[in-house]
Formats: sequence, structure tokens, C-alpha cells
Amino acid sequence: MATDHKDIADERDQLLRFSVAPGYVRGVHVSLDQSWQTVLSRIEYPEPVRRVLGEAVAASMMLITTLKFEGRLIMQIQGDGPLSMLVVQARSDRSFRALARFSGDVQNAPLNELAGNGQLVLTLEPVCGERYQSLVPLAGQSLADALAVYFQQSEQLPTRFILAADDQRAVGLMVQKMPASTSSEREAATEDWERVDALCATALPEEMLSLPASEMLYRLLHEETLQGLEQADLRFVCGCSRQKVGEMIVSIGAEAAQAALADEKAAGVIRVDCEFCGSRYEFDAVDVAQLFATGGNMQGGPEGTH
Repeated sequence: MATDHKDIADERDQLLRFSVAPGYVRGVHVSLDQSWQTVLSRIEYPEPVRRVLGEAVAASMMLITTLKFEGRLIMQIQGDGPLSMLVVQARSDRSFRALARFSGDVQNAPLNELAGNGQLVLTLEPVCGERYQSLVPLAGQSLADALAVYFQQSEQLPTRFILAADDQRAVGLMVQKMPASTSSEREAATEDWERVDALCATALPEEMLSLPASEMLYRLLHEETLQGLEQADLRFVCGCSRQKVGEMIVSIGAEAAQAALADEKAAGVIRVDCEFCGSRYEFDAVDVAQLFATGGNMQGGPEGTH
């Protein structure tokens, strides 16, 4: 039966969850537009770094929707190549922030060359429960390859990721085979997975970037019946604040704070810049004294500026 796509809205910064009837394969499509451009407005990234960072944002936002807890997922890439660090923090309320660090003249290259001798780190931080972290080598030539290997080895769930990003959009599609109980269900699940996986493998990055969700899914899965359609808005939220920076200053101790104030370059002011959003927070001697007098509870004072 052909899928009726009339219920799929093509709005910006949207995530769409679905399953392929009868439910042995689930999928997520994500499109980040304005929120992705907000990230790019903070720091000018070279194209190869921008591409990988956008792919990581799209992948993180898809993964956070598969978790059954409130909290956040942190995806990190660490390596000794030109792309030395990348981090995306995705929250269960569908918000995120992202940052990458790079050096030198970054050329177009596969991820394993950009990051060099690197690893992919996935951290789950539920509001209630224990923190879990998994470290795996950067397998394959792309983030999609590395994530597919991770799910196959760590979760035993065959998963395909199609990821793409440019200076306007970051998009992604994830399809995943679901566990089955009986032998007949496992056989049916394998058949459905192989069919859907083969169809999604034909997706091209340029199509992902140019087509809205409804057209992309119709192009790939128009002979399938999609069910359980569920859409959600996505947004960039940094989460930094003057209060949190004040607590950080208190955490380093009064002696270190006074030394920072006395530094010749500081000119009597502690300045802290947020790398995620570009906000700057300033604390003079009176502010610092109030921080330690109140245990970090900074009353009043200006918020950070961009």
C-alpha cells in the first residue's frame, strides 16, 4: 500500500518519527534550518568541519528521540587530526548546542583523516539514574559509518544513517531494525529491514539537503506504509547563564579568583566567554566578593552579551 504523506508537515527545525508497518523497522528524519544557522553564526568553520559538525547535530537529535528517559545525550569526537574535538549536547526536550575545534588548513577528507587517530564517545546522562559512556574507534570514512558500526557492535541493532550538512541545513535520516521475539517475527523483521535498508541506501546527500521531509520519504518509501507519525520542534539552546558562571568561579576557590582579578591582562575583571553561543560574562572585584559571600548566588548584574 502506498503511504499517504498528507500528515507530514514540511516545517523548519522539525523531527519526524515513524515506523514502517507492521513495526519491525523504525525511523527518524530530522531537518535543522534556523537552529543550525544559529550555530554557524557564532563561529566560522571551514567547510569540512562544518559538514561533520552538522552531521553530528542531526545524528544526536535523532538518537535522543530513541531514548526513554529525561536527560541528555552527548556525542563527542576526539582525535589528533585537524579536527581535534567536536561535541554536541542534545537534550530530551529537543534542544541542543554544538561546538568544534580545529587547527591549520583543514582540507576535504574522510572523517578518519580529519580526526586522525580518534574515537567516538557517546555519553548518556539521565536526570534520574546512572551516567553511561561508550567509547569506540572511528570506524569507516564518515560519521554515518562509525555510528552504524557502534549500533551493530554495542546494541546489536542494524542501523543505517544518512547524514548531510551545508551552510543552510543539517539533515539526517535513521532507520533501525527492531528486535523480534518469535522465529516467524524475526524472519519477517529481517525481510522488512533488508528491503527498507536497500531503499534508504539510495538517498543522496544533495537530495537530503534540498528536499523537504515529505518528498524525501516519498522518494524512498512510497511503496511502504508509514505509521506512528510524530513530529516535534527542534531548537538551539545554549543553557549558559551568569549564575552558572558565578558557580564556576566559586568552584575554583577564592584564592584563584583573586589571582585572576589581579592578573595584569584582566584589569580587575574576570571575563568568561561561552564557546557554544559567544556570550561574555564579566565579574569585577565587588561581584566576586558577593559570589563568595553568597555561595555563588549572584544577585542582579547583567546577563551575558553576544
